[in-house]
Amino acid sequence: MNDELNDAFETYFPKHNVVQRLLNRALSKLVLSSLRLRVRLLDGKLLVNERIVEYPQIFQWIRPEGKVLDIGCVTSRMPMQLASLGYEVHGLDFRQYPFAHPNFHFHRVDIFEWSPQQSFDIVLLISAIEHFGLGDYGDLVLPEADKLAVEKIFNLLSDNGQLIVTLPFGKPEVTKKHRIYDMERLKFLFSDFRWENQRCFKRIDDVWFPSSVEELEDVASSGMPPNGVMALNLIKQ
Repeated sequence: MNDELNDAFETYFPKHNVVQRLLNRALSKLVLSSLRLRVRLLDGKLLVNERIVEYPQIFQWIRPEGKVLDIGCVTSRMPMQLASLGYEVHGLDFRQYPFAHPNFHFHRVDIFEWSPQQSFDIVLLISAIEHFGLGDYGDLVLPEADKLAVEKIFNLLSDNGQLIVTLPFGKPEVTKKHRIYDMERLKFLFSDFRWENQRCFKRIDDVWFPSSVEELEDVASSGMPPNGVMALNLIKQ
């Protein structure tokens, strides 16, 4: 068992003979010591990123049943959580997803090159759309990629389908890695959806708190994790 990780995903190893156990233990200690040394040498800091507020909000809003598409899911635990709760979950990413579940179906492809023969009742965009089309993760470089993605998602949703989005929110900017959105851009992107709910969160001294649109309007988020986040619960009209 990985004693350094107290979360849903842990690593378990099969039983080995005495020599293998000693070697594994020594190697594990060496690796952990190296990681701790790296943190001290490089002044590393443990941060709580925006998932700490995004995941609970999604569970508050998500419909109790339906076929789910999680876009940009490669670093997310959400597909496994929802699949374990009985949802039929489809994950989409151009990088390989490391976990499997009987209720989970993974599609390794860029969203702009994907043409599924089915629709979805729920689509999740968890801190994903801000990266689309910038090329920093090896994806396709496309101008206005976020708008194109929303148009495609609209067509992937069934009638009255639910779209839950989380993204950096505050003083607008485009960096090499991500976009920071303001309300004007969000209204433009999601103009074809009915806005059911929205919630804002702000990171202060590395702790997250509920916030408001007004409080985040001038907050910069050039680095990651961002300092402001917006969560949206949208319905296809």
